[in-house]
Amino acid sequence: MTGVRSFDLPAAPIPGTHTPRQHRVMVYVPQGTAPAGGWPVIYVLDGNLMFPFIAQLVNNRGARGAEMRSGSAVVVGLGHALPAGSVEVHDRPARTYDYTLPYDGVGPDSQGRAQGGADVFLDFIAQQLQPLLHAALPLNAQQQTLVGHSYGGLCTLHALFTRPAMFQRYVAASPSLWWGGGVVVQEGLRFIARYRQGGQPLPGAQSEPVALYLSQGSEELAGRRADNRPPNPEREAAAQAARALGLANTADLPAALTPVQGLRSSYQVWPGANHGGTQLYACMQAAQVGTAWAHPAR
Repeated sequence: MTGVRSFDLPAAPIPGTHTPRQHRVMVYVPQGTAPAGGWPVIYVLDGNLMFPFIAQLVNNRGARGAEMRSGSAVVVGLGHALPAGSVEVHDRPARTYDYTLPYDGVGPDSQGRAQGGADVFLDFIAQQLQPLLHAALPLNAQQQTLVGHSYGGLCTLHALFTRPAMFQRYVAASPSLWWGGGVVVQEGLRFIARYRQGGQPLPGAQSEPVALYLSQGSEELAGRRADNRPPNPEREAAAQAARALGLANTADLPAALTPVQGLRSSYQVWPGANHGGTQLYACMQAAQVGTAWAHPAR
């Protein structure tokens, strides 16, 4: 598609391995002149899969006739370079490490994949990638959206709860709240305590509130899974531990976050979507909210 380019940047080694790896960065730049303050930016986790959808949707918005044309944005896909000949969509070990949270005692998952690298990954974005992109393109640092699904949604919430000024809009589809027995829920509770009414002002909420868009699929809420997908005892045990914290259900988060000054949050159920199916809805939602800076986000 016109306006798309990609490049690789070195990634931090995964603990326990010595194999070099690369972050695959995919960038879509709209045609035409950037707005006076620079282009809004949509950062897309699981970029190997989700970037093409969001880039195409954003491109479509700008390719309409003048009377129907709407806002646009630069789209940045954050993916991983796959080994030559790979038939995978994701680098699963890299994705698991980059999107999961650090905490005391974190170790490999049941498949032996290292976990806990989310802060290293967010440091890469903040300290290397964003400065590189801002030096090369006219971007608006106050109009940035982060979107993630599943583990990517987990990482998106971690970014909001620990680095709320890093982005201004956060789209978290089917976030894995159960992971680590609810570590991200604990982060959320600390976030609420820190920024609730009478506490510290929320960084990044100057001109308008920081926005969080949460969603799940109706099929995953009903507990349905594909016939060929076996139960996951590790996940169920972690989910039970997360429920004990009182915020294990994504639907509970907007009400719990209400006391936070300068934060607007919402929750959407996508009809007929299972856990994987919410990815496409998240792409559509991100394309909408990540370009809608001329008027309040919906």
